[in-house]
Amino acid sequence: MRTIQSGLAAVLTLSAAVGSSAAVAQIVNPAVAPIRLQPHRAVYDISLDETGPAMSIGSITGRVVYELMGSTCEGYAQNMRFVTETATTEGQTSTTDLRTSSWEDKLARRMRFSSSTFGNDQLVEQTQGTATKTEAGGQLATKLEGAAKISGPGPAALQSLSIDLTKPERKSAKIGEPVYFPIDHSMAIIRQAKAGSRVFSGNLYDGSEGGEKYYFTAAAIGKVSTREELRAVPKLTGDAAKLDGVRSWPVSIAYFKPESRHFDQLPLYEMYFRFHENGVTSNLVIDHGDYRLKGELKELTLLDQSPCSQ
Repeated sequence: MRTIQSGLAAVLTLSAAVGSSAAVAQIVNPAVAPIRLQPHRAVYDISLDETGPAMSIGSITGRVVYELMGSTCEGYAQNMRFVTETATTEGQTSTTDLRTSSWEDKLARRMRFSSSTFGNDQLVEQTQGTATKTEAGGQLATKLEGAAKISGPGPAALQSLSIDLTKPERKSAKIGEPVYFPIDHSMAIIRQAKAGSRVFSGNLYDGSEGGEKYYFTAAAIGKVSTREELRAVPKLTGDAAKLDGVRSWPVSIAYFKPESRHFDQLPLYEMYFRFHENGVTSNLVIDHGDYRLKGELKELTLLDQSPCSQ
């Protein structure tokens, strides 16, 4: 369950494209297509969608509570708690409790992150630190739109990531590849969808897995819908009616180890969901290959935008 944090936090804000640098989408200028995420709190009920015959999973139930706060002028923060209870076919049960929080500055140059994983109420893993994008010579990176895309040389290719960890131990690390932070990754997908692109790929770093790893992601974006999709969600409570007319797209994202991105290999896992242009996610499915989880949006509360100082 631990590895899905990378994708879930990223999307809560594609097989044809995987492994082909030619499939990398070009990102349009943000001045042409600004992305403004809607601060919100969303609650998802988790259940086992299907499982393979070799698996000994009898059931998985749980809940995700996700909260996005901030604005385009001060940056965005997100918090997530993901609790599941798994029962085997022999009747044994276990619980996993994942808690994450992060903040990204408005130019997506710096991120603070923290995550804790509990198994059966015991702390299993904890990661905390700060990541900063730098250019050649160690200077703070400027906001280069498309800087995290895989294809093409140029200034973006010089960008790397400096990581300062305080947990699980104090240490420094570096990733010599351009990356997206989670919220910026989500905004890039929405930007691609609004521009009419059908594919997107890029590296994703969120501080998980000990804070020193990143993932290669490849996404497929479906046809836009202008219907009030959330009105059709059964028993959804809260502010769904306020999203009437908000465009949305079906999106699938595959997550790979970076070293396997140019080969025909299976992803670590895949996510399928409907992504609304303000950052709200619904119709969530997490596919681990041997089993799939379904996340049904149950509650949605729209929060106030943080004011921008003049």
